[in-house]
Amino acid sequence: MRKIRREPKYDPPYPQDFYAFWPGHVFKALTIVVLVVAAVFVLASLYRVPMDPNMPPLPTEGANIPAPEWYLFLMFQPFWYMTGENSRWLSLGTFWLPFGIIILLFLVPVMLGRNAQRVKMGTLKKVGFASLALVTWGLSGWAVVGSGYPAKTTGCPSCHNPMMGVRQALPPATMGDYYKVERQRQIDLGGYRAGDTSSAMGGSYKDANWQLRHFYEPTMTW
Repeated sequence: MRKIRREPKYDPPYPQDFYAFWPGHVFKALTIVVLVVAAVFVLASLYRVPMDPNMPPLPTEGANIPAPEWYLFLMFQPFWYMTGENSRWLSLGTFWLPFGIIILLFLVPVMLGRNAQRVKMGTLKKVGFASLALVTWGLSGWAVVGSGYPAKTTGCPSCHNPMMGVRQALPPATMGDYYKVERQRQIDLGGYRAGDTSSAMGGSYKDANWQLRHFYEPTMTW
């Protein structure tokens, strides 16, 4: 039989003064949402992607400008550092570590379920948990910024435009067949190693490490 735990704050007399969802919480949440959306619009207006065909940007533009790609750069860092003999550890950083973090987040309610002891948690413990959360989010933000700020995220139209060649600004017409046939052949033969030659059919295999280097140093890796 399931044990029913009594919550003292719901004991009579009634009515009690609880934290109401309406209107206090609604207006607080709405204020935060409006501020975040406004900040996004302001940043999008100040730092626009230069798409004027008459004045293309330089390939090196976009460094130190916040962009959504910054989150991807953090996730792709294992491809940057784990190369050569260390490539056998790629699955740890690209799959198992993110998978473990997701599972841990799902288990948090189970491992830290509410109990009488936690309800009576003292101020010192609350400060400790808050400090731990602050440090965790701070390190996460530092990692995102540190891996993303060197990327030239707004300089792509400098080369990726129709004037640079056929379908240069568009996906390949046979992209599906290319990845299923030609790219798979490159992987099978080269073992994820970039080749020495390049051709219209993709003679050199450009892996994730190449993609990161292309974002970080587009004038040197292309």
